Amino acid sequence: MSLVDIPEPSRFRIGNLFQDNNFIVPQYQRNFAWEDNEIDDFWNDLVELADGRRNSHFFGQIVTFKNPDGNQELIDGQQRLTSSSILLAVMRDIASEAYKHNRDDMSPDSGDVLRDVQRDVRKFLRGEEDSQPSLMLQHGNQDKEGRDANAFFATLIHGGPGHAYTEPTKNMVAAYKYFQKHITSSINTSNTWAGRVDRLSQLFKAFVDNFYVVMISAPSQRDAFIIFETLNSRGKDLKASDIIKNHLMYLSGSDIEEANQKWNAVSHELKDDSDRITHFIRTYWAARQRLVVESHLYRSLSQELTNGAKGNEFLDDLEQLVDLYTMLEGAPLSKLQNFFQNDALAEQIDILSRLRVKLFYPIVLALAKRGFSQSDMVIIMQKVISIFIRHRTIMNDGTNSLETGFAVIAEDIWNGKLNSVHAINEAMTERLMKPDAQVKGAYLNLNKDGGLRGPKKWTLVYLLVQLYDEELEEKAFTDDDFQLVHVGETSVSPTMLNYIGNWTLLEKGLVSDYERAVGDNRTRARLLNRSFIAVNHELANEVEQGWNDQKLAARQAAFASESIVIW
Repeated sequence: MSLVDIPEPSRFRIGNLFQDNNFIVPQYQRNFAWEDNEIDDFWNDLVELADGRRNSHFFGQIVTFKNPDGNQELIDGQQRLTSSSILLAVMRDIASEAYKHNRDDMSPDSGDVLRDVQRDVRKFLRGEEDSQPSLMLQHGNQDKEGRDANAFFATLIHGGPGHAYTEPTKNMVAAYKYFQKHITSSINTSNTWAGRVDRLSQLFKAFVDNFYVVMISAPSQRDAFIIFETLNSRGKDLKASDIIKNHLMYLSGSDIEEANQKWNAVSHELKDDSDRITHFIRTYWAARQRLVVESHLYRSLSQELTNGAKGNEFLDDLEQLVDLYTMLEGAPLSKLQNFFQNDALAEQIDILSRLRVKLFYPIVLALAKRGFSQSDMVIIMQKVISIFIRHRTIMNDGTNSLETGFAVIAEDIWNGKLNSVHAINEAMTERLMKPDAQVKGAYLNLNKDGGLRGPKKWTLVYLLVQLYDEELEEKAFTDDDFQLVHVGETSVSPTMLNYIGNWTLLEKGLVSDYERAVGDNRTRARLLNRSFIAVNHELANEVEQGWNDQKLAARQAAFASESIVIW
């Protein structure tokens, strides 16, 4: 970015800041994102002032651009000002409720203080009786009740919290309730209304009189973008996606509205969640350019996206791929089947999602970008699954080399270097596939904890379904008909209890009787014979004759030999 002369900053008390300015958060700015940690810090700083442990507090900087309408467009600082507005509204609401229901129990002086708080907050926030509010949030991106961020914010400020559907509005409601709880708790430490009103007044005055901000009002919108990026690109306060958005808006120049619409379309699909947007962009960048850690994501993008055309291409790609990405994040199988219209591919994605595998996302984005058919993708995804099962599930190696390797393959797909199914699978085999001998050796001692839910359960279920070579996938995954059970508990060594060879799948209706029959080989064999799974019938004979370490080891060895064929 080009250099800019930063204008002389102005120092404001919060009260004067709201009284003397009208702020607007442009549509292209990030949404309200403060959560418990930030709100907690804000409150603790205020309490220190109200308790007299400090005389003043620097609340940070805000960056604005004064538009032709005379309003200050907030380029940086909306988190502070939105939180401040919510805090003021809560103070007003508490003062209003206290005066309304308890004025007969308090002195005239206490009543006057509560009315003063209400009057001053109305003066700071405005927005009633057709007056322009001191802070307006983004318009657009309506929720399912037809409210955008500003409509929800206005209702919250002037009518209390409603039901929130998006991440930013949930954060607003959480902030309101946090302040409401802590202010109420703080003032209720006094047993008298005089003491409670005095405490509320202390908190109010400490905030409006002793919280300071520095406002930098840039001479142009372009300069404001540069100042924002300079102040925030190395900080921890913003997510990478927030700084990237600012960079894209800066690059777009006169096309900022179009760029903002594209960004909002992507953001809306990801529920305006900055973390999800950041993860999506990092995945996309790993497929298109290179894998980088999240803290270096903005730097990497800004070095490549240097003009409006490149920024527009970037946004077009995000728009094109965001629906696919949301499917990869963990959509249920029914949605996957509707989206892909290829049941085999949908089932592969579903399995990987259940195993909590995300490393393959860049490959899928690259395949979609290059226009590979879904039948081609099925063949490639089978190789991805084989690599993951060998590398991670069987050999328990770390994920760093897999993440890097899949990203390199994705980049080669994206740039056309790998342009056929055969070439892609050969490259993955050469770079990432663990050798048969190593996999078979590791499998001989493979054990899994199992579980009733989560990736541990689904990993073991997947292994057994594939090893059993039966039409079990729908019953095991979609219908969830089976439960994991040990073949034997007391008859095998404790070190071998969770070996794969000591697990099987059993219909849930049979599990209770099976688990009660510990040590009763005949009953367990009878229950195994009642199972739909043919392998359980073979296992029943072994159990009835007496299950032991030797039989378990033989079963494990057979699984080890099959594993290098299946995967």
